[in-house]
Amino acid sequence: MSRAIVLQALEERRVLRIVYAYGGMRMIQPHAILRKADGTELLEAFQVQGFTEGGVEHGWKNFELSRLHQVELGEERFEPRRDFKPVSGAHGVVVAGVRTMEQVEGEP
Repeated sequence: MSRAIVLQALEERRVLRIVYAYGGMRMIQPHAILRKADGTELLEAFQVQGFTEGGVEHGWKNFELSRLHQVELGEERFEPRRDFKPVSGAHGVVVAGVRTMEQVEGEP
């Protein structure tokens, strides 16, 4: 299931290769899963390369988990982006997020 791979990528801070909504391949850095009031889950990620529908290859994008048609865990690791702020609000409640270096270093 793609959700399990997304959770692993969040835990290990690894890039994902995805095909979204039958578009082309994209390379993303996953940062959080948000759950909307209707139960829909969104993956908030920074796209670093690949297919785009809006003409902007790089940048923050939200992907509905149910519309991910191919999800592959990449070998490359990343540090959470400094401009990422996991916030529950109008878009949904954060149910999972990327681990920061402070969280990793604080473990026993």
